[in-house]
Order: sequence, then C-alpha cells, then structure tokens
Amino acid sequence: MNQSILEHFKSKFWIKHAFYWIAFVLFFGLVWGISDDNYLRNIMIQICCLPSRMLLVYLTLFYLLPKFFNQKKYFSFFISYVILVGLISVFIQRPLFLYFIQPNFLPEFKNNGFFVMSEIMNTALDINIAAMIPIAYTYLTTIENLEKNYSELNEENKLLKEDAVIQDNNDDSYINLKVDKSVRKIKINDIVFVESLRNYCKIKLNDSEITVLKTLTSVQELLPESKFVRIHRSFLINKDHMTSVSPSKIEINNLTIPVGRKYKDEVKEKLLVDF
Repeated sequence: MNQSILEHFKSKFWIKHAFYWIAFVLFFGLVWGISDDNYLRNIMIQICCLPSRMLLVYLTLFYLLPKFFNQKKYFSFFISYVILVGLISVFIQRPLFLYFIQPNFLPEFKNNGFFVMSEIMNTALDINIAAMIPIAYTYLTTIENLEKNYSELNEENKLLKEDAVIQDNNDDSYINLKVDKSVRKIKINDIVFVESLRNYCKIKLNDSEITVLKTLTSVQELLPESKFVRIHRSFLINKDHMTSVSPSKIEINNLTIPVGRKYKDEVKEKLLVDF
C-alpha cells in the first residue's frame, strides 16, 4: 500500500479489481435472483449499489489501512471504519436505494422511512460485505510480504555473519557488508577507519569510502580486535594506518582524530605501548 493510486492503476492492479467487482455483481445478482427468478433486475440493482461499495473499499484500502491499521492504531482504525460505513450508508446508499433503486427496480417494496434504524443497519451490513474480501486479501498479502522480507533479511544476515571475517591474520582477510542493495567484500587491511553517522557508518578505505546501514558497534563486532581500536564514540581505527598517537589525539592518513575521554585507557593499553 505504499504506492499511489495512480501507480496502482498503471500496474495490473485494475485488472484484479475489475474482475472482483464483476464477480461480485454476478454472484449476488444470481443469489438474489433465485428468490424471485428475475436475475437481470437483481444484477442491475447490484450495479447501482457499486458506487457506495467501491467508495467504502477504496477509502479503506488507500486511507484507513495505511494511516491507522498499518501503524498499529487498531482502535482508531475500527472507529474510523465504523464511522465511514455509517456515513456512506446514510448519505449515499440510503438515498440511492430510496430515490433511484426502489422506484425503478422495486416498486412493490414498502418504504418504511429514511431514518429507520433497522433499515440503516441492513444498508450498512450490505455495503460492508463488499469490503470484507479486499480488506482481508490486503491484510494477508501484507503479512505474507512481511514474512518474505523477514526471511530474506535473515538469509542476508546469515550470509554476512557466516562470512564476516575470514583468516584474521591473512592479508586476504575480508568482511562482507551490505552496500546499497548488494553484498560487497571489503578487505580488512584496506579499512583505514570507521566513522559513526548515527544509524549509518562511513568506512574509509585506502582509495575510497562506503556508507553502510550499521551502527559503529555492529561493525566493530565484525572486525578483528588485534587490528581495530575504538578511540572515540564516533571512531574506530585500524592501528596499522596510524602515523602518530598520543593520549589525546591520533593522526591517521593526514586526519587528526581526538581520543574520547572514556577511551583514553584503551588507547594507552593498545596503542601507545605498541607504537
């Protein structure tokens, strides 16, 4: 439901819906036609009732579901749906039935008045029937897509995790990282430093840089502790690329990075001793 209505109709969306409405009209026209053996009249009545039914269906699919249901605002969705059914029943379906359908197709039908609660309830139930199948189909399709995306994400994470680090002390060691929509092999020795950009990380390589949708901590977990040291809440460096180090700052590839206060002890222990 993230597509616009126009985008839906540019796709094969309209074919499925046209088939649904044709099948709906024929089914209920034939069902009601059994009672009085007048199938054509009942099919025409079903056609005349389409505006209110279609309005309910598409307002629900394109507005109520995305705005409330998909946002887990289930109570708001229920209340909004009930109000929508009531408004369409009173202001569209009831006038359509009393002033057009009944005079033209059901002249023998006794009119008990406009604001008769039992008739309004029957009208509401009548138009509500048309919405049940599209809403249920949309809901089940959404669940299916979520499960599919979740499964694909698990497979992708499994691939990244299984192949995260290969041969820690080998020059050909690499990690797998998702860059845009593909998984890319990154040589560990080529990584100069990693910088946190909130939920993203910028990974500076020898001759380029990439951005990945990962936290700095999650990237750190993939890299060997023997080579990489956290010196700041926003920086993880490859100590093999350092040019100078002090308790307060580190120079790496002509860039000066301050040492965070909470990381000073780690810098002294892992960098100053070996440098």
